[in-house]
Amino acid sequence: MLAGCTSSAPSAIAITHVSVVDVATGDIHSDNTVMVRGNRITYLGPAAGASIPRDARAIDGRGKFLIPGLWDMHVHAFPYEFSDFAGPLMIANGITGAREMGYYVDTTLRWKADIAAGREIGPRLVAGVRVDGPGKARFVSHVVTEEDGVRAVDTLARKKDGSPRADFIKTYSWIPREAYFAIASESKKLGVPFAGHVPYSVSVVEASNAGQRSLEHEDDLMRACTSKESFLRARFADSANVNTGRLLAEMRAQAGLIKASYDPVQCHAVIATLLRNHTWVTPTLVFYQPYVHDFDSAGTHPEWARYVPGLVQGGWLQRRPAIKPGDSIMIRSYFSFDLTRQLHDAGVKLLAGTDASQPFVFPGFSLHEELELLVRSGLSPLEALRTATSNPAEYLTASDSLGTITKGKVADMVLLDANPLVDIRNTRRISAVIANGRLFDSTALARLLSQVQSALKH
Repeated sequence: MLAGCTSSAPSAIAITHVSVVDVATGDIHSDNTVMVRGNRITYLGPAAGASIPRDARAIDGRGKFLIPGLWDMHVHAFPYEFSDFAGPLMIANGITGAREMGYYVDTTLRWKADIAAGREIGPRLVAGVRVDGPGKARFVSHVVTEEDGVRAVDTLARKKDGSPRADFIKTYSWIPREAYFAIASESKKLGVPFAGHVPYSVSVVEASNAGQRSLEHEDDLMRACTSKESFLRARFADSANVNTGRLLAEMRAQAGLIKASYDPVQCHAVIATLLRNHTWVTPTLVFYQPYVHDFDSAGTHPEWARYVPGLVQGGWLQRRPAIKPGDSIMIRSYFSFDLTRQLHDAGVKLLAGTDASQPFVFPGFSLHEELELLVRSGLSPLEALRTATSNPAEYLTASDSLGTITKGKVADMVLLDANPLVDIRNTRRISAVIANGRLFDSTALARLLSQVQSALKH
């Protein structure tokens, strides 16, 4: 049913008398008109000088603010039970681009093609495939030796005819040391980025020096900012197949050690390495919030549960018995807004990502929470907005076509009812979305949410 949901598709779109947010400079260009034909922006300038085509769908932008389409740069939404609903939920929340971080790459590639062709509703996708060490996880390429690492990249990044298969390799936590460096070398040879977790077998500095494009989450960095990084990595190295309860027990033990052994000189050196190597970081602060709030309503957002398949909700709720009283305090010390602030202040480039659909991380909705948490970490609303707009475009080497509202670029835009540079929470106040030139007005956006909710009831 969702695949057949339609939106307004005029020959041209004109958003008139709107305030355009320039995320590159922070300027707001008032009383502008932005016109779209096909999937490209064809005019951006003063409303007084705009000539509106007769076939254009005109949208009155008075009192509204136009920003580039948002990106969620860390999701696991399309290969799972969420796959039929993730796309509409993201579009309804102004997310016009997403980086899928692995598992069922063939399924993700199908979604990528169908969305690009207009057969499905969703954001443009960048598809990764996960590689890990020996273990029981399914739908993952398992590697042990140096030869395994080379073979994994060759197989996963290239089809038999030589055409690209995955956009990048997602490294995971239990890759053996020799296999990891083989992945790094072969990825560089083929020109395929690799990004993800830093395996426990290597240090953050080694991963950055090896060319890892981005570090996901802040766990690895927290250990790297201590005098006991090697010891702490070794404690996690044999936990590939343990359950949530045992992992939390290890996190409880490590939280105290991380706090006690924090080394500001060491942390400064690690961050300086990331900056020198142009290694990006995706903090995914929202991922930790259900644990920080001890799984109460502030962290689990029951108002969004109507958009979650029952099977997924059941899996999320199974995590709760493993959480013990006091774990929220432990989690608060396990991750810190201070580290995000240090990265940003040092000049390390950040990406907004959520890790949806981890427990109580909702496709679409949670990105706005992530932006708010980045502001809480010390970024300005403009700087937070860049992590979901121009920064992803730069990271993907696509700044020539994405990331800002500029004539000639792809028409991925979000029309807001209030200024996000005054209050980042205003990114939630969505009036319309244009995704790859396709208009979703307020009625169409409400219909998307309603149809997701209706489909889940049946």
